[in-house]
Amino acid sequence: MAQTVQAETAMAGWRERWQELQPRYDGLFDLELNVTEDLLRDEALFCLLGGHGVPYELALSATRQLLALDLFSSGWKPQALEERLRHELSSPRFEPRRRNGELRRYRYPQRKATLIVSARAWLLGEASVLDRLRATDDERVRREFLCGCPGFGQKTASWLLRNLGLGRGLAIIDVHVLRALVEERRLVDVSLPRDYARVEEAFLSWCKELDASPAAFDLFLWEWQRGSLAM
Repeated sequence: MAQTVQAETAMAGWRERWQELQPRYDGLFDLELNVTEDLLRDEALFCLLGGHGVPYELALSATRQLLALDLFSSGWKPQALEERLRHELSSPRFEPRRRNGELRRYRYPQRKATLIVSARAWLLGEASVLDRLRATDDERVRREFLCGCPGFGQKTASWLLRNLGLGRGLAIIDVHVLRALVEERRLVDVSLPRDYARVEEAFLSWCKELDASPAAFDLFLWEWQRGSLAM
């Protein structure tokens, strides 16, 4: 019962807070980013390490640790890199610390190490992923292209494009967005990833009603449900 009450009240009061903070959130995505191939690869690694129940802080900590290995360098052989990644991810070296002060291990280190090495090969194998993305203004075509990278589905591809400023009209459909749509009675009986297109359509329609940037409103919902709204 307590979980039901909590779910039903998680979005209570959001509308007034959104109206107050909308200009600030919209402003976060008005900035032109100096996107480079290196930045794209760094962000791709972060997106691969995040989501699927992995806390933001853990994904960020793991990304920083792995980038220190210069893993996109041509000096790495795939097998050696995979072994090193497996070792790093298996070791207790990541934030946030546990209540007893110990650092954390990353979940599923073997599977994630294999996936990162495969994604790295794809990212390095394209002449320029950034040029391919900029060759079209259609954000859905960009997303479809990125879905060819190992580990990238529609959500991860949308997330990367949003972080690079190349996917302002796409939705990053994760549990926080789905929960908000269900609580606002805009969707019923949906499951991800099966119903991604349906959920995205509902979310984008909601954004249109609010005259909200999808990227900005998505971030607002995430921070609202985490209890960490920008002040």
